[in-house]
Amino acid sequence: MIYLDYNATSPLSQSVKCWLKSGEFHFANPSSQHSAGKASRKSINQNREKIYQAFHQSEKEMNLFFHSGATEGIHTIARSFAEEARLKGKELLICFSRTDHPAVATLPENFFGAHVKFLELKKNPDFSYDHGENHRVLLDRKENNPDLLILVHHLWVHNETGHVSKLSDLNKLKTIPDLYIHVDAVQAPGKILSWRELSAGDVFTFSAHKFGALKGIGMSFMKKGIPFHAMMTGGGQQSGLRSGTENPMGVESVALALTDLLKVDVEKLTKLRAKLLAHFEQELKGIGEVVSKGPEEMNANTIYFFTYKLTSDVALALFDLSGLMISAGSACQSGAAKNSEVLLHLHKGASAKNGLRLSFGFDFNEEDLNKLIVQLAPVFNKLRTL
Repeated sequence: MIYLDYNATSPLSQSVKCWLKSGEFHFANPSSQHSAGKASRKSINQNREKIYQAFHQSEKEMNLFFHSGATEGIHTIARSFAEEARLKGKELLICFSRTDHPAVATLPENFFGAHVKFLELKKNPDFSYDHGENHRVLLDRKENNPDLLILVHHLWVHNETGHVSKLSDLNKLKTIPDLYIHVDAVQAPGKILSWRELSAGDVFTFSAHKFGALKGIGMSFMKKGIPFHAMMTGGGQQSGLRSGTENPMGVESVALALTDLLKVDVEKLTKLRAKLLAHFEQELKGIGEVVSKGPEEMNANTIYFFTYKLTSDVALALFDLSGLMISAGSACQSGAAKNSEVLLHLHKGASAKNGLRLSFGFDFNEEDLNKLIVQLAPVFNKLRTL
């Protein structure tokens, strides 16, 4: 079996696995004053420093707080700005895209208060943001309501297609007063060359299980001075940014996984992806199409494609029977395929339930590529007969 679903969950990194085998864990509550508690506090502080260094950030300029993952981080930021607007007697405009991660795309289904409105950002056919049109619309909204607060969710690397929306393109939006940018950075680490350069945005949110750490731990960098109201309140841990007993083991796994991630050769992965992409384009002629291509920058490990005839649930079974663990491009529930917002965006309604995603690991090499191509051959042959 070959695991090809790294964008959903990455296996534990080598350093994390070695650490778990060692059994050397700081388990005590970091708020406790006994020696075990102080050891946990020291471990968290040391690993926080390593995380700051990995992303070239300074504690003087950026807050860092840990949470359970990107879903919590996304809702925390949205609810924080909703509370800020309520307290100031202002309106909040939350901007998003239908092709964002479901945690963002479903924000309008939640009630944040009558003062919170939503705006769908315009995207081009290649999934890049239409920054010119979005800037025009947001500037018009601001001029008509000078007290308006604006929160823009920016998807840095698309989890399905691998499309990269450069952070530098956000600078024009930042000229609008009272506009803040929350960057969904979940799929960036180890998959693009610039993953350590956190620029233009005000908040950056990560899920650590995407790059080799334990599940249930995520983090957000947030610029100092950003208005913030914690969603999780209680004991005031993490300087009041997120209450609840801190997770020293989770934080250590993040620091260890990042240590391994710094060794990843993104350029090498990009070249391997290009070879695999060419193979997919050749094999899918007449039976399907590759979406993960185009003039814009793509990440180093993702190929999103669809077949004309088979829904994703059926195709997934075919791949799995051939020893290839890939994923549906859209969410599945009870085994039934759902329409993919990606394919609907491309006006591929007839194939909207047929999306599939392959995402390989950080240690993928030429030998793995050759083995994968051999194992894919009977799958494509079967697809053609079907």
